[in-house]
Amino acid sequence: MKKIIERIQTIRNSKKIIRDMRGEINNEISLEAESIPFLNKPGIIFTFDDGFRIRHWYDYGIGKKSNYNDLFGYFDVKATFNINAYHLFENQRELTQSEIDMLLELQANGHEIAHHGYKHRNSVEYTRTYGLNSWIEDDISLLIEWMAKQKHSISGDQFKCPVSFAFPGSKYNEETCEAIVTRFFKIARGYLKQDNLISMQHTGFSPSVCIDENVFPNIKLLKPALFYAKETGRNLVLMGHSILPKNINWDNYGWGEGSKEAGKYRISPENIEYIINEAKKIGLEFYTMAEAAGIATFIDHRLEGAIREQLNIKEKWIYIKDLLKIKELNLEGKGISNLAGIEYLTNLEKLNIINNKNLNNMKLLNKLKRIKKLEM
Repeated sequence: MKKIIERIQTIRNSKKIIRDMRGEINNEISLEAESIPFLNKPGIIFTFDDGFRIRHWYDYGIGKKSNYNDLFGYFDVKATFNINAYHLFENQRELTQSEIDMLLELQANGHEIAHHGYKHRNSVEYTRTYGLNSWIEDDISLLIEWMAKQKHSISGDQFKCPVSFAFPGSKYNEETCEAIVTRFFKIARGYLKQDNLISMQHTGFSPSVCIDENVFPNIKLLKPALFYAKETGRNLVLMGHSILPKNINWDNYGWGEGSKEAGKYRISPENIEYIINEAKKIGLEFYTMAEAAGIATFIDHRLEGAIREQLNIKEKWIYIKDLLKIKELNLEGKGISNLAGIEYLTNLEKLNIINNKNLNNMKLLNKLKRIKKLEM
């Protein structure tokens, strides 16, 4: 009986979350966003937390255990994965090379690998105990440095400098948020706040709605929120943790009694598929947190270098709006292997990619609607 009562209360809470989102309807997207083809539609942002869950993300997100061999790739959806450098269980060990490889392969598939704290520290408690500067040094700077040192064991790919941050446990306050945006990040994600939607090219704090099944047991209740995003011309940020089919037993991972609470935070591939299909029915797009902040991500450093050189960009971030200036791009013989990011160049008319062997993500060329001359 206790479990039934708890489930009823959880469903009631889910309904309240959706009611609170109603807010003021505004059918107009900002003029600046409307002028940027890549960002001129409202959308969904899938985010998943905790680096120790990488096997779940990999197996059921892009791996062969997915019903589609690649759940996100099948539906042409990007997601943001927020990582730590350490496993929360297994004696707080550092992520292994195998786990790092999997994360970098997620990135190579166009997903964003973002910052979730070096050791998943509660920003409010840690700051109260040790001070704001210690939290920044111990949980923010250390993970940025750690990410910069990692490489894929075969391809040599490295993590991109993180654009977005997700507060561990969604614990934050105004002080911790202001301390890291925009010094380190463009956007910092927490939990529910106001109407839980964000505008295009958003900077600062971002709310989110948790879609884990212990918080949102009836995923169909999320459907009105998708319509609200559509009506307001803004983006809905969704927060999850593990991606696991309902028939998978958490105990199989052998992380012990202490991991039981973490095991409750999971969403099934079927529920993700439901959200994707419902969002597509009403014409919502799918973005990463970085894209929602207006920042472009190029996986291949040679492609990024060519873009930076052409536009003379020396700053940390490349803004999607600045890429509208490019109408011709010569990448001949640059040694580029991954075209991810080329889709941001929506005004591109001429492109030369001759003499670049084993190019990945060629399908992205189909998104360049103004191409008149393509040499390959």
